[in-house]
Amino acid sequence: MLSKKAIVTGGTRGIGLGISQQLASDGYDLILGFNTNEEAASVAKSTIESTYGVKVYTIKGDVAQESTIEKIFASVENNFEGKLTALVHNAGLYVGMTTSPASSLAELATNTPLQLFGDGQFTSFAQYDYYQNVYPKCLIRCVEKAINYMEDGKGYIVATSSPGCNSSQTPKLSYILPGQAKAVVEFLTRYYAKILAPRRITVNVVIPGFTKTEAWNSVTAKYGGVESETMQKMIENTPMQRWASPTEIGQVVAFLCSPKAAFITGVALPVDGGLHLC
Repeated sequence: MLSKKAIVTGGTRGIGLGISQQLASDGYDLILGFNTNEEAASVAKSTIESTYGVKVYTIKGDVAQESTIEKIFASVENNFEGKLTALVHNAGLYVGMTTSPASSLAELATNTPLQLFGDGQFTSFAQYDYYQNVYPKCLIRCVEKAINYMEDGKGYIVATSSPGCNSSQTPKLSYILPGQAKAVVEFLTRYYAKILAPRRITVNVVIPGFTKTEAWNSVTAKYGGVESETMQKMIENTPMQRWASPTEIGQVVAFLCSPKAAFITGVALPVDGGLHLC
């Protein structure tokens, strides 16, 4: 029996690592993308391989760059014999919060602000374009390549979004730049779901809520960290009153990348303990 094979962008830390581990537990060999943290990528590779007995290949590079996508799919050719079962586009960031501008594109730190929003956050076309490259453009580049390696009836595509990027929840003004880009990702999943339905390749998006990862340490620093009173009250005001774990998100993605979910497509699925009801 041929092994299943998946790409997970941003697959070596946080939610991405939870996804990678769950796919590996289901027998997937993996190509994991990462941007800068080589130590985390090395640990993820060795841990997943030793724990689950699968093969893991890591590709370094910023998914905003087309050259990174080319490297990922060169690995599909070289290591997966041109076969692919699942594509998970999870890579993401919040410039200035989860990453510094310099670690993404140098010009982001120096561009002249164009506009002020109600919360005082500025935006520029350089930052706008960067988020477009990280999210919808990367998804398009990946999907357009991935479908050439997928067998009809045995292909799964999943993207990740965030709360407030569609009409199911109030938009967060401070999240306008990454949020609008992820909103396009949610639309594109519906578009690709309809286009690829005759091939029985499913396309879905998951929307995690508060998920305890190291990225949240940066996001919540101004409140005193994830264990601060402010964050505890915020969590207590959600319906299930707790954080999710990356494993819980990974389990849902693994389900969507399995025959059990073969008749689910075009869905934007909140995995948030009811946060979308608030």
